[in-house]
Amino acid sequence: MKVDYSKPFLKAVDKLSGKMQLSVLDMIREVKRATSINEITDCTRLTGYKSVYRIRIGDYRAFFTFHVKVIDDTVMFEYLVSRGEAYDKKMESTLRNKDK
Repeated sequence: MKVDYSKPFLKAVDKLSGKMQLSVLDMIREVKRATSINEITDCTRLTGYKSVYRIRIGDYRAFFTFHVKVIDDTVMFEYLVSRGEAYDKKMESTLRNKDK
């Protein structure tokens, strides 16, 4: 799959410890190798959203939008936040805006 990253996602990855950064890089490699969303480990579409998914990486959650196009499939990593922040009202509102 084709992968792209938002600035907030890249900024969050830069702040992680070395071990956690390696986990995120492994997850990104897995997404790139996948031919469908079902092949990605710990990947779940969020209830109530059309194109927003999350991947569990230890105590962190990577949120991404997945848009299927005729030519290629693109995964856009939007946010990487701790589990505690992942499901609060502010993040929910932010993800709803991305789900259009």
